[in-house]
Parts: sequence; structure tokens; C-alpha cells
Amino acid sequence: MAQRIQPLKPRAKKGAAWSSKDVLQKLQEYDDDVYEDEGQNTKWLRVYWHDYTSSAKCRLFPIEEVHRVSETGKPFAISITTASLGMLPIDMMIPGMVPSGAYFLHPDWSSIKAGPIEGHLSCYGEFKNPDGTEVELCPRTLLRHTLDTAAGHGLSYIIGFEIEFLVMERNPDRTSGEKYLTLRNDGHAWSMARALADWGRPGAFNTAIDEIHNALKRAGIFIQQFHAESAAGQYELILPPKPPMEACDTLLHTRQIIESVSARHGYRVTLHPKPFAMACGTASHVHMSVSSPGGNNPAVYKSFYAGILKHFRAICAFTNAHPASYERMADSFWSGGRWVCWGTQNKETPLRKCEDGHWELKLIDGLANPYIAMSAILAAGTNGIVNKTPMTWGDCLVDPASLDDARRKELGISEMFPGDLKQALEALDADKELIKLLNPELVKRYIDVKNAEIAFLEPMGQEERRQWILERY
Repeated sequence: MAQRIQPLKPRAKKGAAWSSKDVLQKLQEYDDDVYEDEGQNTKWLRVYWHDYTSSAKCRLFPIEEVHRVSETGKPFAISITTASLGMLPIDMMIPGMVPSGAYFLHPDWSSIKAGPIEGHLSCYGEFKNPDGTEVELCPRTLLRHTLDTAAGHGLSYIIGFEIEFLVMERNPDRTSGEKYLTLRNDGHAWSMARALADWGRPGAFNTAIDEIHNALKRAGIFIQQFHAESAAGQYELILPPKPPMEACDTLLHTRQIIESVSARHGYRVTLHPKPFAMACGTASHVHMSVSSPGGNNPAVYKSFYAGILKHFRAICAFTNAHPASYERMADSFWSGGRWVCWGTQNKETPLRKCEDGHWELKLIDGLANPYIAMSAILAAGTNGIVNKTPMTWGDCLVDPASLDDARRKELGISEMFPGDLKQALEALDADKELIKLLNPELVKRYIDVKNAEIAFLEPMGQEERRQWILERY
């Protein structure tokens, strides 16, 4: 029997813990909403977390086990080693970590969504200590605290992500060092209708887009646009605006659906920021607005974005979080450039004013942990509003790289972004105000993980490192 395609209706449980009865009722609601055929009901629950290397981790549970635990009245909590927040993608602990100790991953049942495949539900978890107290190193907890701080000042935000991704074919030649091949196409380019011409052909990636769309609708995710991007096999989905936590969960769940559907059709999807040296890179731009009363008032939103600009060099360590991220950063290449500045409808500036209150931040890619990155962005912006940080940067309407020193000075453009992740981590370490706005312990752990990541990747040759990243992101 065919599935009904409709949004799910999760029940909000703000300010109260989920009881076992709530959990069981919610799971039944999802079965009833998503599946007409009793034989197609939920079989598995996936509980995800996102670590400091922006690796998506998850545990799967048969739905019978979720029901069994919930019926006992005990919290559904998963024991995870404390080393999980101090580990590289190859399962190697960073220096100073020990193999003993455990956190408990508690599902946030309000984040539950259908997918990424039929018969599966997914949700996102937050780490807690065995005694139930918060784990200050948990990325999702950091974002929640950041939003609570903003709410304490009467501030709230709406954000929406763009997902750029690159589709590659798997090389059938197992003896080749090139595991993935460029998607075969006819003149793939930005917004080019020709790139979609084979939609409907069996085996074509474009044909899989309908399946992606249907899976997203089952999860209650209604995309706003889809189009071809510049590089061969590169596409973009635009997600709807949501409160920041929900937007981050939606971003990660959408990626899981895209990757899962693509893999079932034999394709590899990558978020590598610069998979091809001579083609446009892949980002994860975020659109933002101050949604609390007065958010469209220039006196409010200009201080918000001034706060971001003030700390932008340090924020870069979170938004451009991988050594490969700096391969994408280039002047005059539609990537936001190298200069700390903003401009009205200027796609060569890292901050683009779209309209009053609604701005786009281009300095973020798919290798950033969105919970940590958005915590840094929103904490800096909130601090800007609270302290009435003046907007000393002028509206740059041209490519900032084309300006001479005198014109840059007129516009208040005086700083360049770090040239690599090492420099970005140094800028972060030097920004004591931003560190205090976040969490010094978490920032230190983040820096330690990133330094270990750099040490691991540096000895690799350029092509070896490229292939390594393509396999994992």
C-alpha cells in the first residue's frame, strides 16, 4: 500500500521532561502519521550525535527495545564513552584523553523525524553525566545555553541553511587510486536547466531527487528550492527557516537523507569544501534574522551583525573547521572572500545583507559542527546587541579584494580572515571575550581536537588527503 506523504506532528514538550508514556505515545503517533500499511511501521530508532570533528555518529535500536525500556518507566539513555568528545574520525583519542568513564546520551524526543529510510525514525541526543547533570562539553547543550542566554535578554532568532553537496560516481575499477569519479553530465553549471535534463532516466542521479524529496516530506522537512550548482555534480537545497536548534537538527537530518538515498542509487555524496581545485567549492550558508520584537530595527540588527564582525576571525575556527575549509576561501570566487566585511546583496562578502534584518553568512561549510558554529555566531551577535556594538564597517558593494587601501579604510575594512586552520585556532585562543561567551572548557577541548586533527592530516599528500576527506564527509 502506498505511503501517505504528509508532515509529522510532534508534540512540543518545552520545559518538561518526557515521561515513558509520552515516548510510547509519540512513537505510536509517528507510526500512525507516516505509514498506512501496518507491515511498513517503524522498525528502528536511530539516536544521533555530532562530535567535534563534525562526524555524524549514531546508535540503532529495534523499536521493540525502545518500547521495552520505556515501559519500565526508566529514562532511555545510552552509555557512550567520554572519549567520544575527544576522538578523531579514525577512532584515535587525542592526547590527554583516557579510555575510562562514560556519559549517557539522552534522546531529545522533540527532535524525532522519519527516515533516513523507510521503517526508521531518527532523533538527536544530548550528553549527560551519570548523575543526570549536563555535560558542558556537549555541542547541543552549548547551543541550548546560548539560546537561553539570548532569551534572558528578550532575544530570539530564526535561521535557515542552504545545503550544497557534490554527487560523485563510484569508480568500478577497484585497482584505481581514484575511488570516486566526476558525475557524468552535459555542461553542468549554476542553475543550468541542462543539468536536470536526464531527470526520469533510470539510474540518473536526478531521478533520485524525487525519492529525496519524498523522504524529506515524510520527515516534515519542506525544502524551498533546488537547483544545480557550479561544479560538476554539485547541487543545492534550500531549507526552511526555523528556530536555531530545530534548524541545526533539520540540516543534519536532511544530509542523512540525501546521503542515504544517494548511496542506495550507487552514488557518493560529499561535503568536501573544495573537491576540485579549479571548480567552485561547497559551502553550507546560513540565513539569519532577529525574530524577537524589534528585530527589523536597524539599531538592533546592526549591533547583532557588528558583534559577529567583531569576532569574525575567531568564529572562523568554528565555521571553517577543517584544514580543507581554507582551500575554498578565496577572493573573487563566490566564496565570501578573505576580508572581514559586509555588503548589501554582495555575494563576494562573507556577510550579505539580503533585506532589513535578514542577512546571509557565507563563511561556513559542511565540515563545521552546526551546533558549535551557530553557538559562536549567535553568542557574538547577542553580545553585540546587549553592548550596542557600533557598526563601524561600511556597506561594501564591490568585490572587497578589488579595493585599494584607501577605499578599504573608508569602509572600515582592516582585517583579513586567517589563512588556515592553525591561524584560525590562534585567533580563537586570543579572543578571550568570545571564549567566555561560550564555554572555556569546551573551547579548549575543541582547540585540542582540531590541533590533533591537523597533526594527523598534515603528513598526507594533497591527493591522499583529498581522497580521505571524500570518503568521510
